[in-house]
Amino acid sequence: MTETAHRMVSGLRRYLLSHTRHYTIGFVWLLLLGCLGAGPCGYHRLDSRRAFPPEIKTLAVQPFTNQTLRYRIEQRFTQAVVDEILRRRLPVTLINDPERADAVLSGDIKSITTGQALVDDRGTVRLFQITVRSGVTLRDHTRNRVLFDNPNLEFRGEYEFSSDPRSFFNEEEPAVERLARDFARSVVTTMLERF
Repeated sequence: MTETAHRMVSGLRRYLLSHTRHYTIGFVWLLLLGCLGAGPCGYHRLDSRRAFPPEIKTLAVQPFTNQTLRYRIEQRFTQAVVDEILRRRLPVTLINDPERADAVLSGDIKSITTGQALVDDRGTVRLFQITVRSGVTLRDHTRNRVLFDNPNLEFRGEYEFSSDPRSFFNEEEPAVERLARDFARSVVTTMLERF
């Protein structure tokens, strides 16, 4: 190959490489702008007011049933779900009478189990994982259909214990309130994501 031809090929190669870089950079920017324009890629923010069926104006939350041996735990969990619905400002009015409600939310606490999560250097368990298995159903009475039904809804959370884990479930224990709030947040979020 002559020196002139060699210079021409080298110049062409540099030209193509520099333009290829520009095209590649331009293409990457185009992809990024496309993702930004479409919102976060694949994700959307859950707007509680728009996520609930508009035909549902009134909602009754029935007391959850309790299949566990934990005393009055169903009352704490039911109240926590009601509080979470109010906190989210869903566009429904909560009423006590299921017969007059447009929709009825019912639930069943099936089991609550604890397991070790973290042991300190003395061998004392400091953090426990609590698993709550439940079933939750939201039924539309206006159209006689089930809006949400999950018979095996599972919630897991980690909680710190100062002593015996059985003391965690004392009726006055504030940790149970935390567990009920976390459970309610998980249940309502899961339910709203279906709409």
